[in-house]
Amino acid sequence: MEEILHNLDEESLITRCRTELPYVMDAFSEVVRRYERYVFNLCRRYLGAEDEAEDVTQDVFMRVFHALPQFEGRSQFKTWLYRIVMNQCHNVADKRKHFVRDTDDEEGGSLFDSLLVDEHTPADNYDASEEEDCVQKTLGKMRPGESEILNLRFMGELSLEDIANTLDAKLSATKMRFYRAMEQFKKLYEKLCM
Repeated sequence: MEEILHNLDEESLITRCRTELPYVMDAFSEVVRRYERYVFNLCRRYLGAEDEAEDVTQDVFMRVFHALPQFEGRSQFKTWLYRIVMNQCHNVADKRKHFVRDTDDEEGGSLFDSLLVDEHTPADNYDASEEEDCVQKTLGKMRPGESEILNLRFMGELSLEDIANTLDAKLSATKMRFYRAMEQFKKLYEKLCM
């Protein structure tokens, strides 16, 4: 049975999952097996913390379990899954921002500020994790719409056409938003990390 599930294409697997849930878990277990690394990596890149990424990954698959029977297939499953991941990550990040705001010290700084990479650190001293921190810092300084489209493209690994569908926008407008966001990212990255 397990071997048969491994060989199913995505559409067949999702169809089977939708008809079996919540009583039979075999197809859903295969969905988790196929996508848990993808979901975890998205969460880790977005949140920057492995333990939070593990928790959010579990939350994502709980939501998928409950919502999959209603998945209509109007978008690709991976696009639909990506939306769930981003919503969960946004929720966790929002809670973190509220926590940081509530724990500001008397001098007006915050715990979050103390975690940021020093802007004056020479670029050649960065290791891979510092580089990732710098990318996250740059994304954090961008407007939400700009960082969202970059996250969809690079973390979600979606094509510009899939992004247009996800954002319910025209492809030409999506391309322009993407290129503008890339230009803004480059400028901010050079300012913050070079």
